[in-house]
Amino acid sequence: MKKQTMPTIASAIVALATLSACGGGSSSAPEAEPASPKARIAALEASGALPKLERTDTVDGLDTNADGIRDDVEAFISTHYSTPEQQAASRQFASVMQAAMLVDKEDIAAVKAISLRSSRAVNCIYTRFDPDGDIKPAAVVQELRSISTNTKQRLLAYLAYAKALDGTTSALPEGDTCE
Repeated sequence: MKKQTMPTIASAIVALATLSACGGGSSSAPEAEPASPKARIAALEASGALPKLERTDTVDGLDTNADGIRDDVEAFISTHYSTPEQQAASRQFASVMQAAMLVDKEDIAAVKAISLRSSRAVNCIYTRFDPDGDIKPAAVVQELRSISTNTKQRLLAYLAYAKALDGTTSALPEGDTCE
């Protein structure tokens, strides 16, 4: 088994940068650009340029079917990934992201268990998405990480998880790791 380092704070910062980089582009007709970042995000969501994501003031968000994945993330997965296998792999990783944000960061055994699940979920994504296809596996992982950490509280919770893993290593799983 190969060794890998655990998620870095840099990957979480990329998620934050993705959220804060939402700016306007040029257009042929002069339009008044929304004044606040919230208004700009709402305009981008309305246009379809950004997915409509839930932004409640909680880390866990809305999960009406209690499957461990926020409803908005689930909706994103069902509309953005075409095959049932890709959707299942994406849901597996989304579930791990949710668990990583909610895990007790003081419980190192629980944190490491989430890390193992994360490695298995990432491996699953790499077996279900063609690296030479339109949707690259690495892009799926980054995209799901970004939409899962779409608020300051969620990003901080994920950063705390990553910090709890700081200095640890894990083995890359082999074989079929899809659930």
